[in-house]
Amino acid sequence: MDSSLKVLCIFLFVSIGFCSRPLELRFVCDSYHECLDEKAQLVEMYDQKHQKFDQKCAQKMKNDFDGIEKYEELIKSETKICIETDIKERNQSTIESKDKNRFCASYLFNRPDTKGEFPLRLARLQNRCDALRRCCEPAVRCEQQAVYSENGRTLSGLKEEVDIKMAECAQHEEEIRPHQPPQVPDKSKKQRKIKAIQSPPFSLCLKYLQCQKDAHQMRVDCSKSSNHHSIDGLDTDDSSDSTWQNCKTSLEEDYYLMNQRREEAFAYLDKCVPIANVTREFLITERVCRASTLKNNKPRREEVNCHFAVSRKRKECALLRDCCVQADVCERSALYAVISDEYLLRRTQLRETLGACLSQGIDEKNLVA
Repeated sequence: MDSSLKVLCIFLFVSIGFCSRPLELRFVCDSYHECLDEKAQLVEMYDQKHQKFDQKCAQKMKNDFDGIEKYEELIKSETKICIETDIKERNQSTIESKDKNRFCASYLFNRPDTKGEFPLRLARLQNRCDALRRCCEPAVRCEQQAVYSENGRTLSGLKEEVDIKMAECAQHEEEIRPHQPPQVPDKSKKQRKIKAIQSPPFSLCLKYLQCQKDAHQMRVDCSKSSNHHSIDGLDTDDSSDSTWQNCKTSLEEDYYLMNQRREEAFAYLDKCVPIANVTREFLITERVCRASTLKNNKPRREEVNCHFAVSRKRKECALLRDCCVQADVCERSALYAVISDEYLLRRTQLRETLGACLSQGIDEKNLVA
């Protein structure tokens, strides 16, 4: 198929669904990687304009950042090779399901709007990348394989080490920086004062732990209301759809184990935070415990999109975490990392299995029809 005919076929497929040619899996996966590169460029442009870390520290640790970049490229290369191998070993190199072709085409050929503020642009791009990841079937398995490979584990350790070094360096630079006399405030401009708490009460830790649980439940409820056939909806009854019912029954045990790991993570923090030893912990200088966290915010009266409500709740939890060094200690512990990683891995695998099950059910219905 020459290029002009292929463009015409794509146009017809997207606009009226006339073109019956299935999408090539290789093309879908290439588009997914292009989306990831575009997202990375957007984040990099934003970070360059809004860098909050100390430039002296960043220069001192140039070799560390170069090392992270090197391993990121290695993992990206490993993932691409894995996907390429998977496609070659498949008996079919195209997406045969009509419903999946229609879904994937809508994200392949409809580019997201590049206007608006950074968070909105990033959200649109992230949504497209997530959709293309589902369409590139080998992507989930290959990405997980790369993350847990030797290079992936090395990268994770490097990033954690750099975060600690940057915090220590920033603290050191703050200590040796010459003291400047306080500036006379400009009365012509309104300035918002942030009242900081020097010794936060432990009650804020308890408030943070509850906030995390509430935010998790809000996200689950939002996921169910947005998509009844998401992995968070596996505990709901929908007898009207036989495909969903069959998939739900086959995944009940995996769903239970995933939620069990999430509950274990919450239970670990509940036990760890009250007894955490923070006497030897360094405090990140940018962390400010604000007095506003002591206030009980009144719920908003107007009805809002649940995704915005979840976002606000997470911001509230982030402010509370700044007031609880014990939570920082416990969440950086090896045991919590193991539990959290297993939860995330199970969630990723369950999402992939559910998607495959639903796609297979749709394909079988189409064959019967």
